[in-house]
Amino acid sequence: MAKAEAVSATQERDAAEKAELLRALGVADGETLPPRLRSQLKQLEDDQKRRATRHQRDVLDRAMVDLLSLYRDVLVVQLGAEVDLVNAELAETVRALAADSTPEQTVRRMDSIGVARTRLDGNVAPLLALEAMAIALRPQG
Repeated sequence: MAKAEAVSATQERDAAEKAELLRALGVADGETLPPRLRSQLKQLEDDQKRRATRHQRDVLDRAMVDLLSLYRDVLVVQLGAEVDLVNAELAETVRALAADSTPEQTVRRMDSIGVARTRLDGNVAPLLALEAMAIALRPQG
């Protein structure tokens, strides 16, 4: 989903940037790009690819932060702390998760999310980072 969102978010802008570059280089629509100008187009395409990758990683990171906030609420319930839940709309889910695990398991799950975020920031393939996190989040039993 993050990859699809990155493509949809950048596709229109990428096309407009490419058209603008070609216009600035004096290349008419449908005209073949002269070999001496191809490096400039390649540079633009590389920049666009990096931007789409960054967007994908940002979307994934936001999702992991949301997941961390969920587990923060689970831990709050497990410890009996008298503070408001960040995810009050998910109170029933939070209580169910809290009842089905221990505070130690919740902290381990939060750590696994933190590790996944670090891996993602360190350029690990997003799918691998998420798979490792998903395995760590599974209920132990």
